[in-house]
Parts: sequence; structure tokens; C-alpha cells
Amino acid sequence: MAACPLCSDRPAKRYCPAKGDRICAVCCGTNREIEIDCPGSCPYLRSGRDYEAEKRDPDPELTAKAHRFDRAFLYRFSPILDAISRDVVAEHLQSPWLVDNDVIEVYKALTSTMKTLSSGIYYESVPAGSVQQSLFHRLKALLDVAMQPQEAPDQSCLKVTEALDILEFLTFAAQANSGIRPKSRRYLDWLTSMVPVDAGPELSSGGLILP
Repeated sequence: MAACPLCSDRPAKRYCPAKGDRICAVCCGTNREIEIDCPGSCPYLRSGRDYEAEKRDPDPELTAKAHRFDRAFLYRFSPILDAISRDVVAEHLQSPWLVDNDVIEVYKALTSTMKTLSSGIYYESVPAGSVQQSLFHRLKALLDVAMQPQEAPDQSCLKVTEALDILEFLTFAAQANSGIRPKSRRYLDWLTSMVPVDAGPELSSGGLILP
């Protein structure tokens, strides 16, 4: 059996779709989603994610508020939650280098932006890096539209305080469903499976309940 091309020592027993070659189990377990940009379809990645799922804890402050994110909350804000989720999935499909930490940082930047708006002093907390900035501007434009006065008398615009609640929920959900590795796309893969990008407005946010 050929030696692993990464360590040149151990036998290469596992096929790595990211490398297009066989590598050893140690290099697979050590380097996945760190030095190896693993595709979500890899069975070794999926089993590793399941094993590490409980090692990443969401922000304690958000966890303390999690009781507010019940079914009534999801039902009330399902249209905007679905819209944001679809835009994140669409960005993921267009930008394959986007990772979970990028999405989390964008949610946090949008939260900071909304907090300044609620204080009466508007300032955009645009994140660093073109990958995060692209998603930030995409979601910010969506929120701007949702916060504009609606023409229909039976529709109300999204309030700043409601936008903050939504962003807190999304940040909590992303942290709870992400992996601990820097290149993890566990949340993005999960979101893609729950929220098809071509779904219509009738899509329910019931799928966004944390596993």
C-alpha cells in the first residue's frame, strides 16, 4: 500500500475527495477542516462532525436568552428567517470558500450595526475581508427592505428590536450547529439541507429548530 502523501509515513487507506488521493487516517483526522478544505459529502468528515458536535458551546449570553426562541418566535418571524437563510445558502453556493465562522461574524456585525441604529446613531460595523463583506451587504440589504414601511395596511415593517432578536437567534443557531474547526461548514451544510435556496415563500421555519 502506498504511503500517505501528506506525512509520507503511514499507509494511505482513506480516499480524500479534497485531495483527490488516498491519505492516512491520522492525517485525515488531524487536518480535516484545518489544512484540508473538506467537502460536506465526505463520509469521514460527517462522522467526525458528529463526534465533535458537543465540543463547541454557543455564546453563554445568547444561551441564557435561548428560551425566547420558541415555536411562537419561529412562527412569527418565519418569513424573514426564511429569507435570510435562503440568502446565506445562496451566498454559500456562490462563494464556496465561505465557512461557518464567516457567517457567525457577519451575524455579529449586523447585530452591532442594528444596536447603533437603535441608539439613534447609525454606523455600519462592516466586517473585514471580502468574503464576509459580500454576505454582510447582502443580508443588510434584505433587512433594510424588511424595515421599510409596507404598502399593504395589514403588513407591518420589521422593528429594530425585532431585527436584533432575529440576529441573536441566528447567531445562536449558527454557533450551536457549527464545528470547532476553523474551516468548518457544518452549519452551512445543515442550513443548506434545511432551507433549499429555490424554496418559495411558503417554506416554514420549523426546520430551523435546533437539533
